[in-house]
Amino acid sequence: MSGWNKVKGLFWQSAEDRQADGTAALADGDALSDEEFAAMLATSEHAVPAEAADAVPLGSFETRSTAAGAVEIDFQQQYDLAGIPDTDEVEQLESFLGRLDGALPKASKIAAAEAFLGAIGKDRQAVMADAERKIRRVHGLLKAVEIETRQAIEQEQAQIDALQAQIEQHRQSMENVNRHLEGVRVACLAEESRLQATRVFFGNVNPPQKA
Repeated sequence: MSGWNKVKGLFWQSAEDRQADGTAALADGDALSDEEFAAMLATSEHAVPAEAADAVPLGSFETRSTAAGAVEIDFQQQYDLAGIPDTDEVEQLESFLGRLDGALPKASKIAAAEAFLGAIGKDRQAVMADAERKIRRVHGLLKAVEIETRQAIEQEQAQIDALQAQIEQHRQSMENVNRHLEGVRVACLAEESRLQATRVFFGNVNPPQKA
C-alpha cells in the first residue's frame, strides 16, 4: 500500500462519500488516484500558508541513510525542536484508525474517530491544528535542505570551473611547448640543409655521424 493510499484511507473522503448534510455516507472507497490526491494537497484549500516554509537551521537536522540508500528523518525530534506541543493528536488518531477493521465503511470510521477524540479530550480541529504545525516544520526542513543543496552545488561548480581553468592553462602550455619544438625542428633542418650543401659541394654524400 503506497504512502498516499495509506493517508487517503485514513483521512480522506471523496465528495461522493459525503451526504448533503456534511456527514459521511456509508459508501466505502474513493476514486482519487495518487496524482489527484497530491494535486489536492497543493490547492489553496489544503495547502499550509507560505510563511510556514521558513527554512530551519540545519544544525538541528539529522538524517539516517538505510542500506537501500533511502533517507530516514527523526521527525518527532524536529517537532520537539520546533516547540510543537507534545500532544500527538495526528499520531494518536492514525494509530486508532489503524486498528479498525479495514472493511468498515467510512461513516463508521469517522463516527469511531469522533468518539475516540472525545474520549481523549480532543476534536477534529485539534487534529488539524497539530497536523498544520507539523507540516510547517516538514516544509521548513525541505526548504533548508533545498537551500543547502543549492549552495553546495554552486560551490562544487565553482571548484569545477577553477579546475577547468587550470586544465585549459595546462593544455595551452602543452600547445606552446609543442609549437616551440616544431620551431626548433624547422630551424635545425634549415641549418642542416645549409651545412649539407657545403659537404655536397665537395662531393661528400655520406651522411654525417650522429651526435
